[in-house]
Amino acid sequence: MEITIEDFDRIEMRAGTVVHVEINKRARKPAYKVDIDFGGEIGIKSTSAQITDLYNEENLVGKQVICCVNLPAIHIGSVKSEVRILGTNSAQGCVLLEPSLKVENGDVVF
Repeated sequence: MEITIEDFDRIEMRAGTVVHVEINKRARKPAYKVDIDFGGEIGIKSTSAQITDLYNEENLVGKQVICCVNLPAIHIGSVKSEVRILGTNSAQGCVLLEPSLKVENGDVVF
């Protein structure tokens, strides 16, 4: 399904740094509760992410990720998922999108 450029422009994607990770114990499928620092006016936001196949708590903390920050929050298990981490649906599992160079938390993706 095609969307218009106006639809695309309404999607707000930002870079952020993972600051805390723990198991989302109440999720139906294996998932982490991930806290991401977007700096500035956005601050730290939480999400639930089914990324346990390729990532663990140790290799996620400090990683910069790309997220959609302006979708409505949803509850997944006991986690209020305020942002969506972007990744690819790959043969090996979800591979997270990340900047190739370190950027400022909150930088806009366009």
